[in-house]
Amino acid sequence: MARVLIGGFMHEVHTFVDGVLTLDDLRRNGFIASGDEILSPEIGSGQEIHGARDVALAAGVELVPSRMAFGGVGPRIADAAFAHLRDGILDVARREAGRLDGVYLNLHGASATETEDDPEGALLDAVRRIVGPEVPIVASFDLHVHMTDRMVAAADALIAYRTIPHVDYLETGQRAMHLLLDAMAGRTHPVVRQRKIRMMASAERHDTNHGPMVDVMAKARELETRPGILAVSVTPTQPWMDVAELGWSVTVVADGDPALAQAAADEVAWMLWDRRERFLVEKTPVADAVRMAIAHEGRPVILADGSDSPSAGGNGDGNDLLRELLRVGYVGDALLTVVDPAAAAACVAAGLGATVTVTVGGAITRETYTPVSVTGEVITLRDGRYTTELPVRPMDIGPTAVLRIGGIRLVVSTRKAFQLDASIYHQAGLDPERAAIVLVKSAGGFRGVYEPFASLIIEMETPGPCTHDLTTLPFRRIPRPLWPWDRDLAEPWAGARRPEVAGG
Repeated sequence: MARVLIGGFMHEVHTFVDGVLTLDDLRRNGFIASGDEILSPEIGSGQEIHGARDVALAAGVELVPSRMAFGGVGPRIADAAFAHLRDGILDVARREAGRLDGVYLNLHGASATETEDDPEGALLDAVRRIVGPEVPIVASFDLHVHMTDRMVAAADALIAYRTIPHVDYLETGQRAMHLLLDAMAGRTHPVVRQRKIRMMASAERHDTNHGPMVDVMAKARELETRPGILAVSVTPTQPWMDVAELGWSVTVVADGDPALAQAAADEVAWMLWDRRERFLVEKTPVADAVRMAIAHEGRPVILADGSDSPSAGGNGDGNDLLRELLRVGYVGDALLTVVDPAAAAACVAAGLGATVTVTVGGAITRETYTPVSVTGEVITLRDGRYTTELPVRPMDIGPTAVLRIGGIRLVVSTRKAFQLDASIYHQAGLDPERAAIVLVKSAGGFRGVYEPFASLIIEMETPGPCTHDLTTLPFRRIPRPLWPWDRDLAEPWAGARRPEVAGG
C-alpha cells in the first residue's frame, strides 16, 4: 500500500498590523491538530485536507497524518509558535523517512514569522531534504499565496484555489491529491515553473466571477486542456504584506517539460499585465453609501467595509458606518458588527434585557477609529463559540452580545470574526437576508455568500489597515519598480518578451 504524509498550516500575515501571534492566539483563531485528529470532523469539514483525504482513501492509499493548523489572518507568527507547527510535520517525516511514497501539504502561502518571510517555503525545503529527491511533494495554496522561488524549487507541483470568493476548498485538495497519486504511479512527471509579475492590487478586484480576472481564469482553464499542461494557478498575492519578493504570480505544472510550463506561465502573466489598470479599486464614501442604501427600494443592501476586514488582517473594530447611521438619524433596521472587548464585557455584566451605555469602536486600531457612545438594549448574549459556514471550521470570538440601538442591531464581540460567510450574524440569531442594511467587513471575499441574496452591494471607502489604496501604506521592503507604485513601469518583469502569436 502506498503511503502519503499529510499535514500543513494556514496563516495569512498582515505586516502592518501590530503584535505577534503565539500558539494560544493561533488556537483561539482556529485550531492546531495532530495525528488522526487532522482528518477528523473536529477541525471542520469541506477543507482542502478533507478533499485530499477522500481521494487518497478511495485510491487505497495509506495516509500518514502529521500536524495541521488554521491560525487565521493577522500579524506575524512568533518564531517559537511556527517551530511547533513545523516540527509537528518534520518529526513525522523523519520518523517515516524511507517509507513514504509521497507528501501532500495544505498551506496558505502568505504567512510570515518574526524572522522568516517565507515559512511555507522553508517548510517545503526542509521536507524535501528529509524525503529526498525521488519522493513527489505536492502542496496546495490559497489563491492569495505569496509564491516564492524557494517553494517552486522544493516541490514537484504547486496549485492554488481557482475562485475568489473562495468556494473550492474541497476541490483544491482533491486536485492536489490526484496530481500526487499520478506522480507516485509514474503516470506523470510533474515539474513546476512560475512567472512573478511586477504588479499588485487590492483584493476587491481579484473576483473570479466579475471583472478582469474572468478572462484570465478562462485562459488558465483553456491551457489545462493542452497536452502536457497539468495545472495552471493564477495567484494575486495577499496585498498587505511588506516582503522582498512581493508580486503577483502565475504558476504552471507541466508533465516533464519545464519550458512548456514557463511558456504557459508567461502567456497568462501577460494577460494580467495588460489588464492592470482594470484591477484598480474605486469605492464610495460612507455618507454617499448610506444615502444610496436608504434610497434603495430592495433589501438587503450590503455595505462592505473592506479596509477593516478581519479575513484580510483588520481588527474588526471600525465604526464608520455606525457613526454615519447615527448622524443621519437612521430609523430603519440594520445589522452591524464591531469588535470591542470592554463593550462586550459591559453587556454581559448588565445581562439580557438591560439598557446600557457603552462606547464602541477603536478598541484596538486606536490610531484609525474614534469610539462612539451608544445606548441600547442587550437582546442577545452568546459565548462566541460557533462554526463558520464556508468552509466549516471552529471559531471562538469570545463573549458576544447583540445591542439594539433603535432599529440597529449591533453584534459586539470580544475578538474578531471572519465575515466570508454570514455566520457572525447567524450565531447571534440574526438573519441578514431580511434586514434593510447589512454591514460586511470583507474585501470582496463575502460575495460568494452574500451576492446571491443581496439587492445591492456597495463597497465603502473607509480608513483601516486593509485599505484598497496600497500606495498609502508604509511599504519599505517591496521590490521596485512595482506597479502601481511605479505607474510608468513598462515591463511586467525584467527583460519580458511577448509570446509569439501563430501566423504573426
